[in-house]
Amino acid sequence: MIKNYFKIAWRNLWKHKFYTFINMFGLALSIGCSVILFQFITYHLSFDTYHHNAKQVYRVVHRLTAFEGAPIYDQGAPLALARDVKANDPRVKDVAALLRMHDINVTIPQNDGAGKKMFAEHENIGITDGHFFNLFDYQWEQGNKNTALIEPNTAVLSHGLAEKYFGTQDVIGKTIKVDNKNVFTITGVVKDHPANTDIKSDVFLSISTLKNIYPDVYTPMYNDWNFINSTNSIYVELKDRMSADVVENDINQFNVKAQGAAEAKPYHFMMLPLSEVHFDGRFAGVIQRSLLVTLGVIGLLLIIIACVNFINMATAQSFKRAKEIGTRKVLGSSPGAIFIQFISETSYIVVFAALLSFAMVMVAIPVLNSWLQTQLSFNFFTDYKLAVFIIAVLTIIILAAGSYPALILSRFKPVNALKNQVGGKTQAAGFTRKSLIVVQNIIAQVLIISTILITMQVKYLKTTDLGFNKNAVIMLPVPNNDKGKTDFLRDQLLADPAIKSVSFCYRAPSSTADKGGSIKFDSRDWEKFVGYTQIGDASYVKTFGLQLVAGRNIVESDTAREYLVNELLVSKLGLKDPQQALGRRFTAGDLSNNPGIIVGVVKDFHAKSLYTAIAPEYISTLRKGYQYVGVKIGAGNPSAVIDRIKKEWQAVYPDNVFEFRFLDQQIADFYQKEDLLNKLITSSAVIAIFISCLGLLGLISLLTLQRTKEIGVRKVLGASVINITRLLSVDFLKLVLVAVVVASPIAWLMMSKYLQNFAYRIDIQWWVFVLAAFTALLIAFITVSFQSIKAAMTNPVESLKSGE
Repeated sequence: MIKNYFKIAWRNLWKHKFYTFINMFGLALSIGCSVILFQFITYHLSFDTYHHNAKQVYRVVHRLTAFEGAPIYDQGAPLALARDVKANDPRVKDVAALLRMHDINVTIPQNDGAGKKMFAEHENIGITDGHFFNLFDYQWEQGNKNTALIEPNTAVLSHGLAEKYFGTQDVIGKTIKVDNKNVFTITGVVKDHPANTDIKSDVFLSISTLKNIYPDVYTPMYNDWNFINSTNSIYVELKDRMSADVVENDINQFNVKAQGAAEAKPYHFMMLPLSEVHFDGRFAGVIQRSLLVTLGVIGLLLIIIACVNFINMATAQSFKRAKEIGTRKVLGSSPGAIFIQFISETSYIVVFAALLSFAMVMVAIPVLNSWLQTQLSFNFFTDYKLAVFIIAVLTIIILAAGSYPALILSRFKPVNALKNQVGGKTQAAGFTRKSLIVVQNIIAQVLIISTILITMQVKYLKTTDLGFNKNAVIMLPVPNNDKGKTDFLRDQLLADPAIKSVSFCYRAPSSTADKGGSIKFDSRDWEKFVGYTQIGDASYVKTFGLQLVAGRNIVESDTAREYLVNELLVSKLGLKDPQQALGRRFTAGDLSNNPGIIVGVVKDFHAKSLYTAIAPEYISTLRKGYQYVGVKIGAGNPSAVIDRIKKEWQAVYPDNVFEFRFLDQQIADFYQKEDLLNKLITSSAVIAIFISCLGLLGLISLLTLQRTKEIGVRKVLGASVINITRLLSVDFLKLVLVAVVVASPIAWLMMSKYLQNFAYRIDIQWWVFVLAAFTALLIAFITVSFQSIKAAMTNPVESLKSGE
């Protein structure tokens, strides 16, 4: 019996190939998109959940409330905290510290006399000990996790780096030199970390070497609770059934005991669950959960659009299949049997659509991984979550898309069905069909408006005036800021007429660095707001195009003796005129409380991404803080200039790897999340519009077929092609217009909330909604007119011969 149902279903689907293809292709697109979005969402939700005790592990972060305004959040915590908590809190099972190192050169000595190999590593070198490997699961290929990092000057490599550095896995006992200072002996090799982790260290150095790595700051770094750096990660594993809130309170009590109530008051240390590290934007989270929810909703909406197409075409076909249903009922078929028959047809379409979607996904995933910077995979047989999701989706689609048409068709009365007198049913179905078309186009319209506004916001983020010139500036690391080396490099570079300016600095005016602290102005006490530090030499203003609005530039000095401040800092000091700040005493706590004089005021500039408002900034010289050199180049051949820069740089720093980045690209990287969201929403909008158009095309084709004789009569009576096209198109366009009216306020509310995330954002303009409405109506008109014009141009004699 079941076999017979599927055989008849196949014949019916083959008979109506055009509508079957439209349904199948639309469903395939929606299923494929939902699978990709599901994999993207589960990929991000899986970050660091694979560790055996992940639910008991927390990262210690902090909130600083010492200054007026919003609190300052930071992912760092002091090493002293790890020491005291480990020794004094019985609720804690273990504590681990991981100190990340930025932009480090690793040198590999060669035994064959061929010199040495050098590699540049970025944020993948960590300083830690065996406690780290107690908390986090790494597979050890060589060495022992309990003893590998006990001794000073020992290191553990990942499998990939062992192969990269030495060309072999037999590396125990070999040595590497880190940052041209300290030699480490390899005592272990671990398997490469999986993609779904935020702890991406590939080199682990023993924390017992910390004094040799940071000799100048080792004592305060190790002992002071107020020595907090964003690169220091402290992880705490709680004993079973212990409360994180209680341990958080313990930590803050330890801080009070160590520093005193007054010193400890501004700092509140927080226990951030390991499962939230990937999502909490306050502490450098990679992606927000709200974005994943949005993508999940988009995936659901795409499936709904495809189901709407199926229901609309199935109900529109009910008139054509009325006689078939009547005959079946007269011959004894029950409503249940007819229901199963139509569900069988739906199942055929959905299963074949799923197979087609799998092919689409397998082709798309390699491209998407490069596009989205992910490592998504598709394996139905080994990924049980994916398998359950697909089976659930297919079941829901079959029931949602097939049940309503099947119920409508199975309830036709035999006599009325045989006479084609099913008006009541088809009227109800027609109302439902119109409602579904409106819903479908509301979804597409919201996505169109969202796409336009997100694209505009991303363009604004990348093109707005930052208060300095980011163009044609190359940023290079400075491995050694010795005055003799930097002066020589500057002179050699400026000898090239294609190089306009050179500045040694801590960072460019806009960066991810978060350097700052308390400030003191003139004879006043410490201010109640934080000032943010920019360190650069006398050429800093010229190289980066900062604009002086009062006073003069700072002069060259190895220490912080003169200061430039921005307009906002002047305003926060209560001064109405920038001139009033000139010549006044200024002290920066972040620069060793070194007093100096304000010599100039610069126009406000964006030192951070446009997520955050402009902050009070000050600029001063400090040679020991120079970590980069900015090189401003002129128009012409940038490749030749970079080759010249490389030659001069390597002459000064022969033991280091030459790397560079253009400043404008570095700033564009601030908005990777927005680029990602823009790509995903735009892609979803295009697919939603395409599926909607498929539905409209199939529906107008079907309804035109039902009105073939009417069209023929109208043409015989003198109706023009334009009149008939308008007759067939206007009802659809009215429905699209209703969808536009409903979708516009929904999209406005959604995008207003989205734009609130940015301190600087575009205004939502009325013309965006007009453009989106025009686009939707134009697409619908082209889609509907294609079939309408074809029907209107058909020979009326052929139309009147139609058997319908």
